[in-house]
Amino acid sequence: MQFETLACTEKDGILHVRLNRPEKRNAINPQMFLDIDKCFTEVATQPGVQVVLLSGEGKGFSAGTDLTTFQAGSSQQDVRRFVRLAQRAYNEIEYLEKVVIALVHNFCFGIACEMVLACDMRLCSPDATFNIPEVAMGLVPDDGASQRLPRIVGVGRAKELILTGKTIGAQKAESWGMVNEVVKLEELEKTGIAWAREIMGNGPIGVGLAKRNIDMSMNMSVADGLECAGMAQSLGFSDPGFLKRMEQRLIEKTKGKKP
Repeated sequence: MQFETLACTEKDGILHVRLNRPEKRNAINPQMFLDIDKCFTEVATQPGVQVVLLSGEGKGFSAGTDLTTFQAGSSQQDVRRFVRLAQRAYNEIEYLEKVVIALVHNFCFGIACEMVLACDMRLCSPDATFNIPEVAMGLVPDDGASQRLPRIVGVGRAKELILTGKTIGAQKAESWGMVNEVVKLEELEKTGIAWAREIMGNGPIGVGLAKRNIDMSMNMSVADGLECAGMAQSLGFSDPGFLKRMEQRLIEKTKGKKP
């Protein structure tokens, strides 16, 4: 896959997607949203790709919005079009029935932070910093932070980060549950690959359906969430790969029995 603002490489079922505007600190412009939207739409139809690792080229993950996108006199319609581009792109990340792991180093600000919140898991290096600074400009986070962040860290922490506009470091982000683990910079990609391989050892249909059931159930009652899980399970049972895995498990258990 070739994109203007992304560098994509696939190896052994893992797609590495890198924000690729290092000369602009990977600042996000409309073209990047279009590229992300197209990239993840295409990934959804590629059975050979099971996990996506999302990272940034250069000195950091991303400095956030490319402010040169908004020229003097930008209309409300221009802003709404930009917001819709971002929301659609990030929704493609969230809705993908494959696991997306964000690998964050150094700065991850504003709309870039909202991007990683759409991912399933987040790893970061010790130098990683995060913020959602829109309120400092009299604006609101409009690309998922006010919806996804409370579900990840809780309402109180989400309000603390969003309403103060403060910047937090890797350790605090980990203690809040905003990132899953902090690892050395030189081991960031290696750790992401190891996590990806562990996930890939499981049934891809089950992984995809479990991901969507978790995300969808956040907006449901427990009863509706259980019903959704039951329907997803029926799809899993109909997957030919399920029977093969069950047969293999039985063989392994039989071999493990003592005479």
